[in-house]
Amino acid sequence: MAVRLVLRVALISFVLLGARSVVAAPITPQMTGNVAKDFELPGTQIFQGPLDTTPNHIGQAPWMNSAGLVSGWNFDYIATYYDKSSDTMYVGVKNWGIAGDVDGKGLIGQPDPQLTSSGGSNPANFGGDKSMVVAFAPLSGTYSISSPPAPVLVAGVPYIKGQADPAGLDGFTVAKWAGTGGAPYDLAGSFGTAIKGTGSKLYFDPSKSTPDFEFKIAGFSNLTKIDPSKGFVLYAQDGSIGSIVTGTDYLSMPSTQAQQVTPEPTTWLLWTGLAGALAWNHRRSRRSRP
Repeated sequence: MAVRLVLRVALISFVLLGARSVVAAPITPQMTGNVAKDFELPGTQIFQGPLDTTPNHIGQAPWMNSAGLVSGWNFDYIATYYDKSSDTMYVGVKNWGIAGDVDGKGLIGQPDPQLTSSGGSNPANFGGDKSMVVAFAPLSGTYSISSPPAPVLVAGVPYIKGQADPAGLDGFTVAKWAGTGGAPYDLAGSFGTAIKGTGSKLYFDPSKSTPDFEFKIAGFSNLTKIDPSKGFVLYAQDGSIGSIVTGTDYLSMPSTQAQQVTPEPTTWLLWTGLAGALAWNHRRSRRSRP
């Protein structure tokens, strides 16, 4: 009887301890190239502009609109998930269509003849001057979009390929912000010296099977001195001068954990390097929201 009791207690202890170890294990996104699926986790932050519920919020060539094509430069939303136990920030950029697909035909590297005849390009693997960048800034006090805090860290693919980390997939790079004062609209050209050896990485080259831009920043709080639990400001920019037939996208807003936010009207600037003479390139107005 005593032996049975000891065995029963040991078995119960094993089950309880085993269950505890499972519960304590960190839950992190399982990256598949599908942000909607991968970031269905408690604690995920969603960054989405008021007009991003439709893919028609950046300018496109009339032939694209007529064909029902949507450029892969259109942001849908951006999801972030911070794993404190490993100090890792996971980021998923969800665009309408395949991220970086200029003409929206799903054939990156094979531009539509109407794109090339306009002088544009759609290089594969985020080549040329293609760029997709997310930046982070600390949040303190009241957030004002007309005077946003300067980023401290940028991550993504810069349009100046000399700033890219050659070891990163598609030139993916994590770097200190190297921009100068004012609103940080030129994220894509503001990469400082690449920060290497942290384990940060881009998971996939966006394609039909892995359409979204998903990456992680290892050692996030150490690199940024940001405590995500106290809120932060996220910026994002994508596009390329060589796109020609479509505008580019820009996003700037505080995390939903921020306690003090002052929304105010603002003009969300498109990348100034685009061919502004084209009728379909335009600027759009947005209202920031917490």
